[in-house]
Amino acid sequence: MSTTLTDELIRIAKDAALAAEEARLEMLAASGRRAEAVFALSAQGMSVRKIAEVIGVSPSVSQRLLEKAKESRPHLTRREERVSYELHRAVAEKVREDPQPVLSKARTNLQKMASRAGDAHARGWVAEWTALVNGADLNRLVDAMLRPDERGIDLRQMTPFAGVLSQKERLVAIHKAARAP
Repeated sequence: MSTTLTDELIRIAKDAALAAEEARLEMLAASGRRAEAVFALSAQGMSVRKIAEVIGVSPSVSQRLLEKAKESRPHLTRREERVSYELHRAVAEKVREDPQPVLSKARTNLQKMASRAGDAHARGWVAEWTALVNGADLNRLVDAMLRPDERGIDLRQMTPFAGVLSQKERLVAIHKAARAP
């Protein structure tokens, strides 16, 4: 076997592996979006059976998707923590889909927040958000937005993402929070 043929076959195998991995990741992302949509429908009051009917799956599949969405959330004991988490989860989805409008709004809000931040704690949160919003790593921003620990809870209390979600998106998030674990 010639070296050029061997090299070509290796390149084909590597390209196919990359394509397969990209497809696998997209399938996982699509599965997560589907589970979130099922959770949103349930949070709006639709039964598992009705959800199954309208999306064309069995009730057991619909139930598993609902459970998958709920299990992906941290256990937050206070209602306001769950609401804030769900709102930020919706914002995080917008960041993943089209980050620039979200980041632009956050930067505008951060400028206003910085001018009004009176105490050292508030200035610290503004500085942390500013670094995250202006950083190049969107995954780091999303991770910070959705941290389940006290730091994440505290960050979400002084959010720069006011005005990013529509009223409908806010209501869906609030309904999800009411049904989240």
